[in-house]
Amino acid sequence: MSAKLDEFKEFIKRHPLLKQEVLSKKRTWQELYEDYVLLGEEAFEDEKEEVEVKEPVKKKDSSTEDLIKNIMGYVKKINPDQVTKTVTSIQKVLELIGSFGAGASTQALAKKSTGDPLFDKRFDEWY
Repeated sequence: MSAKLDEFKEFIKRHPLLKQEVLSKKRTWQELYEDYVLLGEEAFEDEKEEVEVKEPVKKKDSSTEDLIKNIMGYVKKINPDQVTKTVTSIQKVLELIGSFGAGASTQALAKKSTGDPLFDKRFDEWY
């Protein structure tokens, strides 16, 4: 492992522009070392290749910005009145469905009546 690190140090000595990139905080030593280990010296042969490696990162940032702009555009197009109408419609449907269940339970209680008012009361009516 230290042999690879020594090779990297020699490589940096042969390519002083990489040191300038680190000093200007364009890249870190860790990034350079990982690229050196994974891609080899061919990744650093030309400055154009290094720029090409960095460009996709910038494109990702711009695509993220474009995505955020698109989302904000959709949010601006939302009509609050239409949202309110839709939510109200959903509430009415849920109330209607709930009333079917409530009607069935009162009908079931009515069928179980014994005729004696003391025994026809439900438990929750006592307390």
